[in-house]
Amino acid sequence: MSERLDAYLSHRGFGSRSEVRDLIRGGGVAVDDMAVRDPSRHVGEGVVTVRGAAVADGPDAATLVLHKPIGFACSHDEREAPLLHELIPAELRHLALEPAGRLDRATSGLIIVTTEGELIHALTNPRRKLVKRYRLSFSGRLSAHAVERCAKGIMLEGDPRPTLPAKLVLLDPDHRGLGRAIIYLSEGRYHQVRRMIAALGGEVMTLHRDRIGGLDLPSDLASGTAREITERERHQLLTVDAAASLPDQPRPQPTV
Repeated sequence: MSERLDAYLSHRGFGSRSEVRDLIRGGGVAVDDMAVRDPSRHVGEGVVTVRGAAVADGPDAATLVLHKPIGFACSHDEREAPLLHELIPAELRHLALEPAGRLDRATSGLIIVTTEGELIHALTNPRRKLVKRYRLSFSGRLSAHAVERCAKGIMLEGDPRPTLPAKLVLLDPDHRGLGRAIIYLSEGRYHQVRRMIAALGGEVMTLHRDRIGGLDLPSDLASGTAREITERERHQLLTVDAAASLPDQPRPQPTV
C-alpha cells in the first residue's frame, strides 16, 4: 500500500507533517537513492533514506490497549485535532490502526485500537451484545424509576426503537442534584449514555469507560498511553462471558 512521503516519515517518528515537509524540501530524503523534494510523492516498495540512513518499515500489524484522555477525537480529520492517533507509539503510526468503536471527545477510558478488521467486527457487531461498563457523574435528579426504566429499555429522542436492557447502578444517594453511577450497556448508539441520562432527568458531567467484555482498563496504563495487548488480555476481551458477571438488578435508590 502506498503512502504520501510526508505521512510515511511522520508516522515513523521523524517529526510533525510540517517538520517532515521541511526535511524533504531541504533535500534530506531519498527514495531508491534518488533525492525527492516533493512531500506528496507516494512511496510503496521503494527504500526510503533520511540523511543516508534507511528508514525501517516497522511491524505490519498491531493491536493496542489505549487509555484515552478527555479532549482527543477518534477521527482521522486533522481539523478535529488533537486526535487519538497522536497517542499511538511513534514506531506504530505507519500502520492503518483503527479504533474498535469510539468514545466522544469528552469521554475517557478504555479503547482497543487495531489493524485487525475481524477483531473490530467482533467488538462492534451489535449481534454479539458485548457488554461495556461506564462510570459517570451527573447533575440533576433522576427519575425515581431510573433503574427499572434502564432495565426495560428507554426511548431516546430521534430513535425509533428503545434501547436494549441496560444495568444502572446508583452509587450514592442523590445529594443536592449531584450523583454518581455505573451503567452497563450491550450496544453503542451515538452518545448513548448521555442521552439515556438526559431521558431520565439528569445531565452527564463526567464519563469514563473502564471495561469492554471481560477486560478491565489495566491499572498500570496511564491516561494518554497505549501498549500492545497481551495474550491474556485478548482472551479476556474475546472469550469472557461478561453478561454473566453483571450484578443482580439493584433496588432503586430513593430520590427526594
